[in-house]
Amino acid sequence: MPFLKISRTIVIDYKIGHYVKVMMDDVFGIGNFRNDITRVKCNPKNFDRIGYGNIKDLILFYTKTPNPIWNEPREKYNENDLIKLFPKIDKQGRRYTTVPIHAPGETENGKSNQPFKGILPPKGRHWRVDVETLIQWDKEGLIEWSSTGNPRKIIYADEREGKRVQDIWEFKDPQYPSYPTEKNSDLLDLIVKTSSNENSIVLDCFCGSGTTLKSAQTNNRKWIGIDQSDHAIKATKEKIESIKGNLFIAKPDYEFIQLTDKIENLKHSLNAINQ
Repeated sequence: MPFLKISRTIVIDYKIGHYVKVMMDDVFGIGNFRNDITRVKCNPKNFDRIGYGNIKDLILFYTKTPNPIWNEPREKYNENDLIKLFPKIDKQGRRYTTVPIHAPGETENGKSNQPFKGILPPKGRHWRVDVETLIQWDKEGLIEWSSTGNPRKIIYADEREGKRVQDIWEFKDPQYPSYPTEKNSDLLDLIVKTSSNENSIVLDCFCGSGTTLKSAQTNNRKWIGIDQSDHAIKATKEKIESIKGNLFIAKPDYEFIQLTDKIENLKHSLNAINQ
């Protein structure tokens, strides 16, 4: 059941974030706190006030289970990354770097301490893989030998998926939002795709303009959105229905349910019981 592997992500501003963190620790358990993420939400402002300009908000990431859904997100290398991380260029013009083929720790038995082309790993270290793999890498031209005979593994930039996403994100919100707290759609895509699988259930208790729900729908997730604002419901309907332009959604795929009458009936029932 994908719904049981619960992750919770909250986007809040700096004024209340630390108070919410304490409450979330109590609800989910401090051991299930994963990240506090700084999100750059807008361009710098020149407001005249005592204090530094605020261009960020806070994202708190919690999980409820020890083995939550986690689809490792990767970010494409930019030009500076490629130059810094893959400084070498081979004869075919491919950027690469090299890494040691040994790691800390000695092994007395096993294949990671045997000679490779007549050499042993340095004292106190062992080969990262077995010698057969090292020989295969060498045949494929994936071992670079230094002038002193030191072997290193070649890592090509074009074979890497990208770099790990860190805890500072830049996802600026829409300049002309349809709803006051409307969030960047790429931000929600990242969160939804990372912490859920296809057919997982995504719940947004304060869905606002429906950006999270749209992300869930376009990424083949099931979703539940809740809000009490008429403005929010209208904005959410428009956003969900706008998907039809580029992605087919059958009408039975979603349903809007108004609970106002049911809640009022429940209140009347409770009042009658109390009396």
